[in-house]
Amino acid sequence: MPYILAVAALALLGLVVREHRRARALADSEADAQRRAAEIERFRAITQALLGGQELTEVLDVVVKAAADLVGATASYVALHQAADEPLTVAAATGAPRAFVGSTLALDGSISGWVVGHGAPALVNDLAADSRAFHSANEQLGLARELVVPLLSRGAALGALGANRTAEMPAFNPHDLALLERLGEQVVLAIENAQALTHARRARAGLAAKNAELEHALRAKGEFLRNMSHELRTPLNSIIGFSELLAADAAGALSEGQREYVATVVRNSRHLLQLINDLLDLAKVEAGRMELHLTATAMPALVAGVLEDTRGLLQGRNVTVSTDVTTGPVDVVCDEVRIRQILFNFLSNAVKFTPDGGEIVVRAVRTAAPLPVPAQRASDTARLKTRPAVWIAVSDTGPGIKTEDMPKLFQEFSQVDTSTSRRSGGTGLGLVLCRRFVELHGGTIGAESVFGHGCTFWMMLPEDGPIRFPVAPRDMDGGTP
Repeated sequence: MPYILAVAALALLGLVVREHRRARALADSEADAQRRAAEIERFRAITQALLGGQELTEVLDVVVKAAADLVGATASYVALHQAADEPLTVAAATGAPRAFVGSTLALDGSISGWVVGHGAPALVNDLAADSRAFHSANEQLGLARELVVPLLSRGAALGALGANRTAEMPAFNPHDLALLERLGEQVVLAIENAQALTHARRARAGLAAKNAELEHALRAKGEFLRNMSHELRTPLNSIIGFSELLAADAAGALSEGQREYVATVVRNSRHLLQLINDLLDLAKVEAGRMELHLTATAMPALVAGVLEDTRGLLQGRNVTVSTDVTTGPVDVVCDEVRIRQILFNFLSNAVKFTPDGGEIVVRAVRTAAPLPVPAQRASDTARLKTRPAVWIAVSDTGPGIKTEDMPKLFQEFSQVDTSTSRRSGGTGLGLVLCRRFVELHGGTIGAESVFGHGCTFWMMLPEDGPIRFPVAPRDMDGGTP
């Protein structure tokens, strides 16, 4: 009987021990789960703080505080360097090492230097016995243990992340090392993100400064053109006016030679005045001050009127001009003055380059075409929309334009023939203004040519006018156009 009781007691004791062990294991498992949950929450908060769009110095302050908290250290630091052969610089620190922020660490005289040089972590629980340690600083700061991981980006070390404990604190263990390595991976991303953000901000600041300079230059140019226009046009108008009086024999009859001289003065003065007006118009468009006066305009009548205006250019020339204009009423909402100016430019160029015996054809056809629709916001891009339109073109049988010279058309101060012996003058502004005016109307402009067989200049205008166009309170001359 006593034997049976003893056996039962032992069995009961074994059961109690097993239950105790199971309970302790369960408690340890729960504690471990809670610890891991706490670490996950810490990393979540750290990640959110690191990637919050901060400057590099702010990011590094978050890093050192997070490192010390994560591994239970009394101090932590981040040391960075620019190149593989340069010393490390303590960029941020918490605890005692804060006194060394901005100081340099030799690559061969510190644990962090060894870590960066070898690209491997270091766990040292007795700094006094480790030959790699920065002994004077450790003794000065009272640090006895150090945990350091490299900050690696695409195989290259940006620096090192370290944590320290005093001799009275527990030794670092592999789990602490794993935590710091995990944090180091996030730190690299945060550093790269902060550096990219810093570069972007500097680039934006530089761009803003350049834009301000450009706006100032544009305002100065506009002011100069406005002032010079008055200074130049006033005497030019006087020259033109008195020359026309002389040509009309207001001061007495002129000889044939004198009449020819006066006609040359009038012709060149008007040409110079047109150049000045072209420059002013271009400046208005570039400054967004060009205002369109839109009305329903009959295209057949407009074409006929421009042809009548160019009759003087054809005097003494054996050039045939014909038209192919859509019959019936064709009204286009446009600024009639500007469209007449464009068509006159097309025709005057055609007359200028068409040899005697050649032909010029003016066409105007109703059609439907994909035309640009302005973007609603500055960040958007324009899109195309098919709309009722009128295609107006002027073709000639002149020498044509070489394929390699076509890109020069419609460009500021650019001419196909830049030689000193070119047969026609001008600044190259006429076609530029044509392009700008057509674009303001929401249309498109272009040219086609086969070298040696003439060329065609055309524009496509929406019948119902521009969807949106710039409006300015006043023009470059200080008044309304």
